[in-house]
Amino acid sequence: MKNKISFFVTFIMLVTGWAKEVLPNNIPLDTCVQVILQKDVARIKEVANYIVANDDVAIYPLISAIIDKRLYSYNDRAVTKFPGDSLYYSVYPVLKSVDLSGLKIKEVKLARSVRNQFNSLVKKVNLIHPNPSIREMSFRSFKTGSSLSDIAFLESIIKNEKNKDVLLAAEEAIYSIWLSSGDVALQNKALTEIEKEVNVYMLESLTEYVKSTTNIGGKERAENIIDDIKSREKTINIIQNLFSGISLGSVLLLVALGLSIIYGLGGVINMSHGEFVMIGAYTAFSIQQFFIAFLPESLFDFFFWVSLPFSFIVSGLFGLLVEKLVIRFLYNRPLESLLGTWGVSLILIQLARTIFGDVTAVKSPEILSGGINVAAGLILPFNRLFIIGLTVVMVLLTYFMFFKSKLGLKIRAVTQNRNMSASLGVSVKRIDSLTFFLGSGLAGVAGCAMTLIGNVVPNMGQTYIVDSFLVVVVGGVGKLIGTIISAMGIGVLSKVFEFFYEAVYGKVILLLIIFFFLQYKPKGLFSDKGRHSDD
Repeated sequence: MKNKISFFVTFIMLVTGWAKEVLPNNIPLDTCVQVILQKDVARIKEVANYIVANDDVAIYPLISAIIDKRLYSYNDRAVTKFPGDSLYYSVYPVLKSVDLSGLKIKEVKLARSVRNQFNSLVKKVNLIHPNPSIREMSFRSFKTGSSLSDIAFLESIIKNEKNKDVLLAAEEAIYSIWLSSGDVALQNKALTEIEKEVNVYMLESLTEYVKSTTNIGGKERAENIIDDIKSREKTINIIQNLFSGISLGSVLLLVALGLSIIYGLGGVINMSHGEFVMIGAYTAFSIQQFFIAFLPESLFDFFFWVSLPFSFIVSGLFGLLVEKLVIRFLYNRPLESLLGTWGVSLILIQLARTIFGDVTAVKSPEILSGGINVAAGLILPFNRLFIIGLTVVMVLLTYFMFFKSKLGLKIRAVTQNRNMSASLGVSVKRIDSLTFFLGSGLAGVAGCAMTLIGNVVPNMGQTYIVDSFLVVVVGGVGKLIGTIISAMGIGVLSKVFEFFYEAVYGKVILLLIIFFFLQYKPKGLFSDKGRHSDD
């Protein structure tokens, strides 16, 4: 709302200080608006062409409303409405909120052929769009195909702009126009401004300038700036890959936590663990559909926060069911457990495909859209930051549950010596079930989190199951600290190798490293002391 208010104030100042009340030839803008509202077939295309030819900023809000199909009318007056805002705004002569309580409002639907007539102005119209991201992209579109005649227009638009990213994009457009102008004085002025702060978005314009200029001094300055930009790009790529690696490691850790618990307790190679991830994701999708069908739109974003605990519970219950029906008979029988859980995996995948189809998607909450703009070209997405934060929380909860609670003490006791624990009165079967519930629930939380970064498909768990087993084995079976270190290491190394090599070759190199590491330390980073250990 704050961006909209800033935009409204800016536009009012523009109109009062620059825009003309009537177009050339004394044709009032009111007349143009009325022809469009009444959808006068005989004149509407003529008026549209006239508006485009005269290109007056005062009527940009009307054009924007037409293009975006959000034009409405009441009492022969034109108003618009922005997404996520309950208020209506007049579009001429100034953009301001209007109270339409109790009035009949009609949507003005125009043919595509009419809307298309305004396409040539889209680039300019979006310069005053209420969404800063759209304004930013629109300014950047002026970097190519523009001339010095556009400078005055761009400068007048940004006169009262407050958003730093939009201002930066506007400066890039102006500097790019100066560089391509052929005027040596303006080119040197642009280089001086660009030298003040390295901007990766200026690389293309500078490269074109170096190719075309005959100004030796200017060319050398531009080449030095290009070298600085490329050096900055390398640094940004390194940071981006490290962040992506940590993000991937967080996903692997969420999946591997439950796998490590289950394998550490019972020595069960659970090939169906990835399907508990899938169940968590489909739980989030189902809750989303429930919110859409039965609850007000204003509550929609809450569906994801409701999905997190539900994903844990639903996946945990499915895990509990699998443990009761299949796993209970396969403890300490690795080969049979591998084959049995693989069969369970195939059944769950086909069941999900039959119920939900091949591809579904979950919409991210509004609060997790966008990211932190650390520097030009380096954005840390909120959804991945949330996954990292969620992983930290789940690791801490797992730690306190295992090392600071009676349940954790019993689980560790059964893991280390099943018979002795049973002789001391611990219900071993009950601990088995609870552990499987917790491990499967953690996988469900991982699946819910994954909906923020990809589609929901029946076989999505299989994408991570092999890497998760690698995390468990390299870290040391049943070892929390080993699982954390292993997940982060594998995640970061995967992204580093992908940066220098193709994804496939990067994966091969990583697998070779793990292979040789396990030759040296076959029990992983931290040796297992569980009942299925050789110690």
